[in-house]
Amino acid sequence: MKIAFIENRYRTLFWDTVAGHLVSQGHEVMFIVQNHRFHPANGRTVMLPYPRKSDLSSPCETDVRLICSDRNINYFGHHSTGHYSYYRRLIGKCLKREQPKIVFGESTAFHELITIDICKQLSIPYFQPSTCRFPVGRFSFYRYDTLEPFSGSEDILQDEEAVALIDRIVHRTIKPDYMKKREKTLATRWSRIKDLSQLSLSYLTGEHYNTPAPWVKVRIEHKRKALIHQWDELATARREMLDGKGRFMILYPMQMQPEANLDVWGSPFRNQLNTIQQIIRNTPEDVLVVVKPNPKSKYELTPELLSYMEGENRIVPVSHATSMDAVLPLANLVVTATGTVAIECILADTPVLTLIKTMNNDMRNCPWLEAFDGLAEWVGQIRNNVFPKTTQREKIDFINRLNRTSFQGIPYETALQEDNIANCMKGFVQILSKINQ
Repeated sequence: MKIAFIENRYRTLFWDTVAGHLVSQGHEVMFIVQNHRFHPANGRTVMLPYPRKSDLSSPCETDVRLICSDRNINYFGHHSTGHYSYYRRLIGKCLKREQPKIVFGESTAFHELITIDICKQLSIPYFQPSTCRFPVGRFSFYRYDTLEPFSGSEDILQDEEAVALIDRIVHRTIKPDYMKKREKTLATRWSRIKDLSQLSLSYLTGEHYNTPAPWVKVRIEHKRKALIHQWDELATARREMLDGKGRFMILYPMQMQPEANLDVWGSPFRNQLNTIQQIIRNTPEDVLVVVKPNPKSKYELTPELLSYMEGENRIVPVSHATSMDAVLPLANLVVTATGTVAIECILADTPVLTLIKTMNNDMRNCPWLEAFDGLAEWVGQIRNNVFPKTTQREKIDFINRLNRTSFQGIPYETALQEDNIANCMKGFVQILSKINQ
């Protein structure tokens, strides 16, 4: 079977390891590489030349939509969009010429988003192998640019195991793999320096479309730190409002950006200032909105967001040092686009609404909020104690659904140990088998 991988900087190290195993099994593997400094050792590489000025032209209507999820344009100040039409032509020609049976990649960089769109047009399956949050140590193959898992291991937890896992999630004694902090050592610091050097070299040798200029990154990092300080000062000033004395509280946990989790999977709600404004506009005046920042806040913090929060006395920001354990018990309702908190709320019997429709919404206590003007009605249901509830049996079945639609393994370049790769390969082999049927 001919298999294509899409280069994604250091993620390519994991793709390359998987590719080596697939080649040894007799598959034909090719890589489509956009950043010339990250090329694999296994399979065949199709290197996309960087465009010349004469290659640039206005993006098509479809690409205008994709640009809304482009992190380099939205966060790092890259102003030109002319490269979209160039890369669409090159990637389209490559896929039509090579005709892979399946494509693996992420959905973060612009060239991946273009590839996903072309794969849809050509009816080529495109999958993102990504951790599935819960259960930990597992990953799913998500279709195209969605959170919809394809196939799975069909592994089932015994009821006792499922109940124990639910208890750990509810009491937050277990965290998703992506939330686990890496211990800072001399080796990790040196690795980070090498990574930054590699990215700087990428920019200096012509990769300007996914990689910001080093001086731009320094400038926005300085701005980010100032905004975090401003946020925490406002949180300190309003801390006593958390003692709401009977006030109805909606918790909105901010999602880190740039991340595919919100910028792609939850793209209609990637403007989190607008989301917070809509929550305020569509709830009664006696409702407080508690806004919890991501502990690793990046560029979702903006001067406009801080200015709005300072001027809206119904908003209670909490400091970056405040844990979810401290604020989640205070919430009467949680609103999120695609956050992991939805799963935690389902299992903890905390009312939660999601802005993006996913498999989580099959659970009665996690409705999909189709429009913000329906928010007040849900607030009324909670106040009247008629918000939908779930049974323990339904929670067990939910956890097992997450387990069945995932595979054991961590599909990232930080986990290249032999046993982990062996686990991941079982998932890849099963997916290939499904596609080949």
